[in-house]
Amino acid sequence: MKFNYKNIIKMVAVLAILAGTGTGCKKFLDSPPATSLTEEEAIADEPGLKTILTAAYQTVAGDALYGGKIKVMSELLADQLDGSQLSGDFGETFLRKSSIFGDYKKNMYVDLYQGIYRANIVLKHLDKASPANKDNIEGQALFIRALIHFEAVKLFAQPYGFTADNSHLGIPLRIVASTESKSRSTVKEVYDQIIADLKSAETKMPDVNGGFATKWAAKGLLAKVYFQMNDFSNAYNYANQVIASNKFTLDPTYATRFSEGASTESVFEVISTRGVFEAGGVLRDNFRSDFNLPTIRFTKATFDLLNTTNDVRKTFLNAVKYPGFYALTKYNKDRFNIPVIYLTELKLIRAESAAENNANLDVAVKDVNDILNRAYAGTKSIPVASTSAFIIANARLERNLEFVGEGIRLSEIKRIGARGGENIDKRGSVWNCPGFLLQFPQEEMAANNNFQRNPEGNCF
Repeated sequence: MKFNYKNIIKMVAVLAILAGTGTGCKKFLDSPPATSLTEEEAIADEPGLKTILTAAYQTVAGDALYGGKIKVMSELLADQLDGSQLSGDFGETFLRKSSIFGDYKKNMYVDLYQGIYRANIVLKHLDKASPANKDNIEGQALFIRALIHFEAVKLFAQPYGFTADNSHLGIPLRIVASTESKSRSTVKEVYDQIIADLKSAETKMPDVNGGFATKWAAKGLLAKVYFQMNDFSNAYNYANQVIASNKFTLDPTYATRFSEGASTESVFEVISTRGVFEAGGVLRDNFRSDFNLPTIRFTKATFDLLNTTNDVRKTFLNAVKYPGFYALTKYNKDRFNIPVIYLTELKLIRAESAAENNANLDVAVKDVNDILNRAYAGTKSIPVASTSAFIIANARLERNLEFVGEGIRLSEIKRIGARGGENIDKRGSVWNCPGFLLQFPQEEMAANNNFQRNPEGNCF
């Protein structure tokens, strides 16, 4: 995605006014300039509308979401980190204590809803779009709204499948541009809206979109959403559509997944532009290990999982530079693009979904072997006649290895637990313990006396 931050600056004043009150939104500046525009003046035409859309992308790429905080919080709650020397917000989150306090979490939450708010402003003013561009603009706004709701519900609510009808509490569902306080919708309502938004988006966005989200991004996200729901038929269908398009190819050496250049396997990625927008600052601040011992480090068990014969992924963690510590190397660059939806994950989704359905096992085996072939330089594979159970076990293991430090492991702990009650957390917690949930900030509850917080407590 490409951002014009000169245009965003023009919108600071009006967005400060629009989002200056109410829960889930915050001002860009404490005091908007005296020349502030009204909403109608700022979004008087299509260029104004596109600027708000670009500001919504800013949230997706920024510190709160894929620029870092979502990944950091997910890693802290999962089971691959050494948290023995963490303190403050990080220490509390690592210990899986459900607390209403903590600025890091609060600011992330507020920023997420700022992005949803911006997408809703775009949808509110679609009449300003030209007939030629209206569908594309609408599709992108729906995609962004769905994407942020999806990431938020995974962190602030029990997973899909926690209750038989998914009537358990999710997150505030915001589908209009309003700053009024809202209570939590059910998880079913949130997922239903995410799916509806994405299905509409995939029909409205084009095949190629100049660096912005495309119909393939919507399909790829649908695959991820359905997979998180353990809906394997739909997960397979959408992952297969993206893979079978042959528009994306695996990065043969891992060299471009986190680099300045566009990755051949990225269906949707945050694009860094030198001197304009350099994504991933939060990731570098907390994980980068080429200059100093990073704040966030990994366990020996995680390193040992990667450190096997012929596996080139052992370089994802460095065990030499800081004796006794295991540091991530993925973010050891001054700038890089950040993959959001990419082929490696879609292949593993397709493989596991096929095996869960006990169908298309030849496709599933090939997908797993494509990942193994790259990781082990052609020296490892699973048999062509592998059973469904063996495919599932290998697909899950490869997810655990491929995405270390990318914030995906927590979703797996919850998803697999909801699938059949299996507890895979290596720290020994049950999959549905309250400490796996982030607590909503106090400001959300203060604005609505009826707002129900997550249970207090932890996982031990």
